[in-house]
Amino acid sequence: MLRRTRPARAVVAAGLALVVAGGLAGCGSDDGKDAGDKASPSPSESSTGPASYLPVPEGVTLTEPGTALALGEEGVIAFERRQDEIGVLSVVVERIERTSFQESFPGWNVDDTTAARTPYFVRLKVTNAGDTDLGGLRLDNVLWADDGNNLEAPNYYTAAQLPACDGAALPTPFATAATAELCQVYFIAPAHSFESVSFPPYGGLDAVTWSGPISKVTKPAKPGKGGKGGKKGGAKPSGSATPSGSASPSGSATPSSSATGSPSAS
Repeated sequence: MLRRTRPARAVVAAGLALVVAGGLAGCGSDDGKDAGDKASPSPSESSTGPASYLPVPEGVTLTEPGTALALGEEGVIAFERRQDEIGVLSVVVERIERTSFQESFPGWNVDDTTAARTPYFVRLKVTNAGDTDLGGLRLDNVLWADDGNNLEAPNYYTAAQLPACDGAALPTPFATAATAELCQVYFIAPAHSFESVSFPPYGGLDAVTWSGPISKVTKPAKPGKGGKGGKKGGAKPSGSATPSGSASPSGSATPSSSATGSPSAS
């Protein structure tokens, strides 16, 4: 499972405090006129907005790094999908659901390491706000689960393996203004809790986050009945699925089946 530690922010705050203190010390001038002149910003300085951390199409305004959003609120983020290929997404995190392996992974063989973690489903709506086709993109390195200490990457399964939250990639094609509703699967470490969905912008800037009340898992629709034979429809879990990334320190959840094969993260 891919994992990142959260960047420290205290150093930046301390540095800003020193700059402010230095500026106040320099204002002790006997010439009130000079002090007043120096304190007045020029019109261009006061009207300049925050610069984008990545180049985006004209008319697109990115959500400022460090913004804390509630569930249901829109954040516009930019990221480098590949070298010199910038993706821009409008993201609305709609629900964060806490579940269990017993409830949402029935019939699966779950190793002890994975079983000690808590699964969460994150349901979100994304819209392509840029001019790069993002078809087939998985949000492995875009949206993370922040547990207060680490940033956990999502895990991906097929709809047949995990109908409650399959974690599909963006549909192909996914051009400008295309919209999709997705569900991301995250496993949170023992003694930690899901604090927020986190997007760390390019350049080590403060993350854009979404947080809110944790809900109960939304159960998928029950499969209907089949044809003349009267057999129930719906696919059973098949194959194996491991957490995204080449390393898997948190273990893996595997459907109980004789079939093999695993989906790969892009």
